[in-house]
Amino acid sequence: MKKNYDYYNNPKINSFKDLMNLSIKKPDDIAFKYLDNSKVLISKTYKDFYEDVRLTSNYIANLYNNKHIALIGKNSYNFLVLFMSIVISGNCVVIIDKDLDANDIKKMLKNTSTNTCFYSKEYCDSLNGIVSKMYPIEEIENYKLEKNFIRFTNPKDASVIFFTSGTTGFNKAVCLSEENICFDIWSLASLFKPNGGVFAVLPFHHSFGLITGILKPFYYHVPIFINSSLKSLQKEMKLAEANTMFVVPVFIETFYKTIWSTARKTKQDKKLKLAIKLSNSLLKIGIDLRKKLFKSVTDQFGGNLEYFICGGAYLDSKYIKWFRSIGIEILNGYGITECSPVVAVNRNLYGKDGSVGLIGRDIDVKIIDNEICVKGKNVMLGYFNDTKATKEVLQDGWFKTGDLGYIDKDGFLFITGRKKNLIILSNGENILPEMIEEKLMKDKGIMEVVVSTLNNQLVAYIYPSEDYLGNTTYFNNLIYKYNKIVPKNHQISKCILRTTEFKKNNNHKILRNKIMEE
Repeated sequence: MKKNYDYYNNPKINSFKDLMNLSIKKPDDIAFKYLDNSKVLISKTYKDFYEDVRLTSNYIANLYNNKHIALIGKNSYNFLVLFMSIVISGNCVVIIDKDLDANDIKKMLKNTSTNTCFYSKEYCDSLNGIVSKMYPIEEIENYKLEKNFIRFTNPKDASVIFFTSGTTGFNKAVCLSEENICFDIWSLASLFKPNGGVFAVLPFHHSFGLITGILKPFYYHVPIFINSSLKSLQKEMKLAEANTMFVVPVFIETFYKTIWSTARKTKQDKKLKLAIKLSNSLLKIGIDLRKKLFKSVTDQFGGNLEYFICGGAYLDSKYIKWFRSIGIEILNGYGITECSPVVAVNRNLYGKDGSVGLIGRDIDVKIIDNEICVKGKNVMLGYFNDTKATKEVLQDGWFKTGDLGYIDKDGFLFITGRKKNLIILSNGENILPEMIEEKLMKDKGIMEVVVSTLNNQLVAYIYPSEDYLGNTTYFNNLIYKYNKIVPKNHQISKCILRTTEFKKNNNHKILRNKIMEE
């Protein structure tokens, strides 16, 4: 691990107008790339985006002021134009997951007093009869007006509402201001910067996908390639030739499995293992041949990929070490929607495997009763129309994240589990299931595992890897060996094998409260 170094110095911004004005200083640089419906590559400059937002915000400002306006649709350039335009026009954008069913969408719209919506046409059936004013995103060319309607917005007011995607099934409406978001952009840009373009693959309805995956690269002034769909992921990664991808762990895990699966099918797996062993040995003496040794692998990511910025859930350190072996660095970070969203991230040239990085610039973090608490301009205004829930998590300016962890002597933040997942046995013992799950997940036979209780004893619910499905003997032996090397209070009484994956939310986090129902 190298020594820490000075912050990257970047201009402070306080509003989306500041962000837009900053971007136009180099108007002819490419801001966005994407494939249109005819699979033609389209490029949009910063000037193009600035003008599209200016005209569209004029149109919206002529119709609405200080209203909640929903935005529901797939990732697209037009989605981003509308997102920025709704806020700049003096309104609050309510971002909703397009894949939710009609009843959930209806509840979210009702709970946020929203009756106007911009939407992708393919999701029209989910919205009929729910909102009074509907505008198809595909018809954005009709939503432009040259005449300026100047709105003096307050950057401290609520301008964006994201819904949390918790694992309890209850979604809270998080109110963020432009100041919240712009401060977080600046704060984390002080720790990390890409060395080239970004490939945007995460959904825009999630704060990590939109703020971190789009607005931060936009602030860095690098080209952003918008992935059209997961089906075309590999093809478009090659086309984008990006330097950085913002991802959640499921992408890393899938890439890893795909690489090894392809190697086995082409009978190149032994060669790959030897190359990794050789590469790691040479790195120890300062010789780096990774670009040459693993060109056929890294070309699948476009040939220029240097960084995965990973957040949203736990990632086993084995993936970090493995991808480093082939020349791609995984920088783990930590965030939560209520903090706009990023709190910490490992730096380009300074990090610790297993940690979620250093705390963002001018963000305060302290550990209270093992819980990570955050204070700073990035902390949300509150939950919309839910004073009780807001007071439960915001106390004296400190946001109680619900995540458990610690900060080491070098300032790196480590996550140990979720407070709500804490298991308290009848003898008073407190057990963090995530710590046990992390150890079990190192076994090749386990695809997914959740540790819970049954009759006041620890039980491991296991979804096996394909080759180990139904192999009760293997897993009973695994648990026997595990129990011999751990403290008594961490021992598993039994394992329950599954034939299907665990139910997950839209961010691929396991819904723990659904396990006993299945």
